[in-house]
Amino acid sequence: MKVLVACEESQEVCKAFRARGHEAYSCDLIEPSGGHPEWHILGDALKALTGGGKS
Repeated sequence: MKVLVACEESQEVCKAFRARGHEAYSCDLIEPSGGHPEWHILGDALKALTGGGKS
């Protein structure tokens, strides 16, 4: 399952989904602190849902 966790800079929920085999990404307006910037979308979550770029 593909998962987008909006408003999550910590990446804790994202990491939990990934540990269970899902393709999960965090999204927030600030840089992530969870140690996996490759799993983070820096920008507006609504734009990310529609395929838009960074805010």
